[in-house]
Order: sequence, then structure tokens, then C-alpha cells
Amino acid sequence: MSKVADISENPSPATSAAAGLLQDDAALQGLAELMAKLEPLLAGRRLNRVVDLLSVTADVVDMSDAYMVEKMAKAFEEGVGATWSACNAARMAAARMERMEETPTLIGLLRMAKEPEVRRGLAFLLSVAGALGRQHAYDPIDYTAD
Repeated sequence: MSKVADISENPSPATSAAAGLLQDDAALQGLAELMAKLEPLLAGRRLNRVVDLLSVTADVVDMSDAYMVEKMAKAFEEGVGATWSACNAARMAAARMERMEETPTLIGLLRMAKEPEVRRGLAFLLSVAGALGRQHAYDPIDYTAD
């Protein structure tokens, strides 16, 4: 027997469900609307990009394991914590600056440096500057060599 005869004589549940959908006017109208929406994506070959994106997403899900998820969660948590700390420090500094009646003089700045919190903050900023300097080190240029 041919395969067409087998399908018509012994329809599978999926085949009978599809045949039922093709008999339903609402389902046919929904399919027509879907095809109208997909037509520009097909014409511009943008649907291929959507399929590629779904494929990459599936690959990432397949590759991820508990260690990778934990590592990414820790990195996210540390990033949020650092952002929160920086924003909180900026709000506190802005509130302190609003309470100042006039701009501090150089001597006033030196008086501020007597506070342990200010010195700790300056030490942190200088440490960050040193780390950035080490990361962006360059070989000195010899201008005499020509």
C-alpha cells in the first residue's frame, strides 16, 4: 500500500488533530493572520535570524551547568552590590554637599582629609587609579631614536 492510503485509513492523533484544525474556520482565520504577519519576515529573511537566535539560546541552555549558573549569579550579585554601593556613596556625598554653605577652601579640603572616612575613600580612589595605571601600562617611547 502507499503511504497516502495508510494515512487515510489509519490516521495518527497528530494527523486527525491537524485535519480538525483545517475544518475550523477560526483556526483557518488565525493561520491566515499568522501568515500575514510572517510574510515580511520571510521576505526580508529576518525569520532566519529569529531561528538562529533561538538555536543559540538552545545551545546556551544545553551548555549551562550548575557551576556556570552559580558563577553568573555571583557575578550579577557582585555587580548589583557594587552599583548599589556607588550610588549610595554618591547620594551621601550629594547630601553633604547640599549642607555646605560655601565651597571649601584648600585649607578646608585639608581639614576634611583629617576625617578617617575621607582618608579611606581617598586611599581607595588612589588604589583604583594605581590598578588602572598598571592595566594600561605602555612602553615608554624613545623620542631620540630616529
